[in-house]
Order: sequence, then C-alpha cells, then structure tokens
Amino acid sequence: MSTAGEQQRQDVCGLRIDICTDFDRSSINYGQLSDGFVQHRAATDATFMSTLVPRDAEIVTLVTTATDMFVLFPEQSSAMLFLARPAIAARHALGADAVVHGWLYRNRRGRTHVAVFDASRLDGVELHTRSALERHTSVHERLNALPATSCVHYHWCGHEEHCMRPFHHMKLGFDLAGIARLPDDLSVAGRYIQRVLPCLLVGNGDLQPPRIVAPPPRIVAPPPR
Repeated sequence: MSTAGEQQRQDVCGLRIDICTDFDRSSINYGQLSDGFVQHRAATDATFMSTLVPRDAEIVTLVTTATDMFVLFPEQSSAMLFLARPAIAARHALGADAVVHGWLYRNRRGRTHVAVFDASRLDGVELHTRSALERHTSVHERLNALPATSCVHYHWCGHEEHCMRPFHHMKLGFDLAGIARLPDDLSVAGRYIQRVLPCLLVGNGDLQPPRIVAPPPRIVAPPPR
C-alpha cells in the first residue's frame, strides 16, 4: 500500500523528466523541511515570516515555462522532476515564467492541493534577493483571487508571533502539523526550511514557550488509629 506522500505525488506528477534543457533545476530548487525544531523566542523571532504546515505535507516547487508546467521536489536526484498533471495546471495564474514553492498535502476531505507561499521568480523577474515579506506579498497579489478549493492556491504566511494563535483559534481546512520559517534571502538559503516549536496560549492571551512543571509531591494520609 502506498503512503500518503506517494499518493499525493501521484495526484500531481505526470511524466518523469530525466533530462531538461528548459532550466537548471539546481539553481531554482527550495530547501527540504527540517526534521528538528527550534524554539520560538518572542524577543527576537516575533517578526520572522513563517507559515503553517499541514499534516503529511512536503515542500514542492512548481515551474512554468512558455509551454509547460513542471513539478520539482527538493531532492538531489534529477528523477524528481515531473511534468505536472492537467489537474493542477496553473500557468494562467502563475504566468509563463515562474518558480513558486508551496505545500503538497491532502485536506480533511482527502483532496490533494498545492498551497503556494513563496516564489523565486514571477514573470521572469528573479526574487532570490528580496525579503521573505516582499516575496510573499508578490505571491499574495498573484494568487489571492483563486478560490481555496483550487488544486493550486495561495497559502497564508505572517509574522511568527501570529502563527502561534491558529493552533488554538483558527478553523482550518487541514490538520495542522506545525510552523515553518521562510528563508529571508533565497540566494543564501540552506538545504532546509526550519521547523518552529509553537508556544502555548495561556489564560490572559499571551504566548509563552512550553514549560514542564514538576507535579507537587504526593501527600499520603497516615492510616487511622
């Protein structure tokens, strides 16, 4: 039986491409989601651009050219490049020379989506050296008009301090697995997209790091005389 990740890939990936002369995949790919976590620190991390990670999601890159659309995964094998299936065709929304990055996941109804939150190129304009906020703003302007039911659609990003509250208040169309921090400069980005450990929401509405409190010592009453 195939895994959830394999089923998602089958829904969006068409013919595998072993040799591609349209672009250099090594220069446009995005990092993988890290296995480890870093702790959010309100004093220094509040304004980092971050986004919500759907359960069982993986990072995927969509590349459009004048004639085709490709699906690229953040792995080192050239076999991980595919033609996109017609079901996720989005050249009309992304444009004919775009490189965007998002989550490949299945929502609670079992439908596969690509939720785009970042971009390396739009309309042939390189965005690598622009800030995460500028890149995400460009994605929002391009894709926000698409309905959330579209196979390819916009995915929200925001300041990391605001990503904590959806764990407690927002109703989402997918099961939430965590928070990921966007690279601020793609020209120097590493191989991994950093996972962030969420905070706990306390009674007064403030966000605080998780804290383990030892239980009080157990008091055993003396036996009756």
